[in-house]
Amino acid sequence: MVLSLKNKNIKMLTLSLILALVICLSISIYYYYPTTIEGIVDHKTVVGVKDGVAKTILLIMPDGTVIIKDENVKQHVMGANITSLEKIKSILHMYYAKVYCTVSVRTLTGDLLNNLAPGETLAYIVSEEHFDMLKIGANVKFEITRINPLKISKIVEIEL
Repeated sequence: MVLSLKNKNIKMLTLSLILALVICLSISIYYYYPTTIEGIVDHKTVVGVKDGVAKTILLIMPDGTVIIKDENVKQHVMGANITSLEKIKSILHMYYAKVYCTVSVRTLTGDLLNNLAPGETLAYIVSEEHFDMLKIGANVKFEITRINPLKISKIVEIEL
């Protein structure tokens, strides 16, 4: 009788562990499974964080104009042809503890995770590497996840 009860407890424990594993895996897949968005790059922004305060450093407008909003950075890069973030990265890090980039994308497909309809624009956080790859006016297809729906996790395709 004791052995039979022990076997039932082991079976119940095993089933409970399997069920918990399936639930954890399902939640993981739900939050990390990517959603693909397609859109057109509208404009780009570089933001610096210093003493816990975020400040727009520069904007690259739809017509390609670069607007430098930080006077210190402006003095260092005055007259330089800013064709990539890589060229001024060391200057930015002189003034800011953290630098991050956003790319504003006018969605063609919409974005269900951020409740956007086709034609609406949202600034997505993007790595410095991807910032230079994404040109103004380019058609881009990228992935985001529920765990961080405001950050581009992967660039799928870029058409200039």
